[in-house]
Amino acid sequence: MFPFPSFACRLVPMAAAVAAVVAVASCSDNADAPATAGAASSRPAPSGPTTAAPEKGATGAPAAGGAASTRLGASPAGTHPAEDGDVDGDGRPDELSVSGTHLLVRYSGGGTDSVAFQAGDPTSVRLLGASDADADGHAEVFVQVDQGAAQQVSTLFRYVGGHLGLVTLDGNQATLAYGGSTGYVASWSCRPSSSPNAALATATGPSTGPNVYKLTVTDYQFDGTRLVSLSTRTFAPAGFDALPIDHDAHSGKAGCGPVLPGQ
Repeated sequence: MFPFPSFACRLVPMAAAVAAVVAVASCSDNADAPATAGAASSRPAPSGPTTAAPEKGATGAPAAGGAASTRLGASPAGTHPAEDGDVDGDGRPDELSVSGTHLLVRYSGGGTDSVAFQAGDPTSVRLLGASDADADGHAEVFVQVDQGAAQQVSTLFRYVGGHLGLVTLDGNQATLAYGGSTGYVASWSCRPSSSPNAALATATGPSTGPNVYKLTVTDYQFDGTRLVSLSTRTFAPAGFDALPIDHDAHSGKAGCGPVLPGQ
C-alpha cells in the first residue's frame, strides 16, 4: 500500500477506530517511486479556433510544459461549474471506467483518453466519481488506489488542454487518504467551506493521547495538473469530536459532491 502522507483520510467513529488499528507503517514504502502518468488519447483535434482565452499559471504566464493551467485562487473567466460527471465541460456526462491501473474516459462528443496511475493494492482500485472541485467548468475524476483495514487512498485526474491528466504533488502522484485509527486520523474535501479560494483541503494528524489528535490542515489549488499549497495550519491537540475538519461546501460531507471516500 501507499504510505499515508499529509493528505487526508476518513474519520471513522472512535469505537471502530480503536478496534481497527491501521498504522502508517503497515504500508509498503513506495512513495518515492515516480508516477507513471502517460496518457494515450484518440480525442479529435478541435475543428476551429477556440474562443476562450488561454488559462494562465500563478504568475500570469503559461504553465510549464505548455499545458493550460487554472489561475491560482480563481476560475477562468466565462466558465461555470460543470455538472457531476462532465469532464470535458460540454454539458453532458462522459463515460468513465477503470481497467487495471488505467482510467478510461469516452467523451460524449467523441474521442477517448486513457491515463495510467499507480495502485498500492490493485484489488482495491475503483472509480469513485467526478465532480468539479474548482468550478472551472470541468469535473475532476477521483479513483481509489489503495485500502487498509480502516483507511483508503485515492488519487485524482484533471482535464487540461483538451485531455485528462493525472494530478501530481511535488512531482509524484497526488494521494488523498481517508480513515482513522487509534494513532492517526485524516480527512479530505473539495470546495472547503472555510477556504473559498481552495479547490481541496486535507486534514491529518497523529494522536497525542487517548481520543486526542493534533491536526494539520492544508489548502490546495490547481495549477494545470499540479496541486499547489495555498496555506497550512496546525491546531492545538483536541478531542476527536472537536477536530476542525472542513467539509465540501456543497454537500456538507467529506469528499467531493457525489464522491464519498470510504463508501
